[in-house]
Formats: sequence, C-alpha cells, structure tokens
Amino acid sequence: MAGGAASLIISRAGSTLFEIADWGVPSILIPFTKSNADHSRKNAFSYARAGACSVIEEANMTANILSSEIERIMEDKAGYEAMAERAKEFSKPGAAAKIARELG
Repeated sequence: MAGGAASLIISRAGSTLFEIADWGVPSILIPFTKSNADHSRKNAFSYARAGACSVIEEANMTANILSSEIERIMEDKAGYEAMAERAKEFSKPGAAAKIARELG
C-alpha cells in the first residue's frame, strides 16, 4: 500500500497498473519491450489514452527524459489533478470478486 502514499509512481505496465489506478496516483509507465503478446505496451498505452499516465518507451528511456517527465507532471498542478482523477476513473473496484463469481 506504500504506492498509494506516493505523489508519482514510476512503474512497468504489468498487473500493478490496476493497483496504481486504484490508488489514483499519477504515473509514468515504462512497458517491457518483450512482454508476452506485447501486453505491457498495450496496457501502458490504453492507460495513457484514458489520461491516467505518461508512457516512456524502454528504448527511449534516459535519465534526462525521465527527469524531464517527472518535472513536467509535478509542476503542472491542473494536469496532475486531471491525471489522478483519470486514474481513479480507470479503476474497477470489485472486479476480482465479479470475475470470481462469474467463474464460480
């Protein structure tokens, strides 16, 4: 739950994406370049289209790009708040229980 206390999360775009959405914290996602069926990249860009994160492709990752993106997000208060709101909207509380009921 420490991620929920963060101001900004920098993460891969795996299953943690749904925890990040639940926390409602703006994020920068760096998808795995060799994920199964390109799921990491698809997840990251789906979340970005929702307005909940920024994506930096692994091939483009440098300290300067990451630092600039952190500064851009943290200094734009309106954009930061919008990203947090979009993250909360992306979250699907109770989804695991619903899937379990359907499968059971």
